[in-house]
Amino acid sequence: MEDVKAQVLTFAQEFAATTGLDVTAKVDRDEPEGVLIGFHGEDARLLIGRGAQVLDALQLIAISAIVGQGRGRLRVTFDADGYRLRREKMLTDMANELADQVASTGQEAVLDPLPPLERRIVHQILTERTDIQTYSEGEEPNRYIVIAPQQ
Repeated sequence: MEDVKAQVLTFAQEFAATTGLDVTAKVDRDEPEGVLIGFHGEDARLLIGRGAQVLDALQLIAISAIVGQGRGRLRVTFDADGYRLRREKMLTDMANELADQVASTGQEAVLDPLPPLERRIVHQILTERTDIQTYSEGEEPNRYIVIAPQQ
């Protein structure tokens, strides 16, 4: 997996170098099952796009070109200017607050549609709670999470 991670980093660094923007790419988080590549610099925020669409597109290209060549499973995440880390904190806070409300009121909470990466974050955050359960409903791109009292 380390060689695949290195190829993903090289892809991101070469992309950053060819954009003409003031950005560099480096590994921000390295885990056994995945890697978070961060774009940093004066223009990094320009790589986010609306709802992280630019970052998502870059991830898809990297996964298709490098990881998708039968070299195993690796979770690749691109971030720019700390956007994904800030978004993860916001999702964590929101999920915990809604889970507390569901546990105290007994009424389900339905989140707005989220992309797969963000749904996974919410499910993981709440997986250890025994007083609520989470599940996804709907079809992409309108798939959403329901937080419900534990039955």
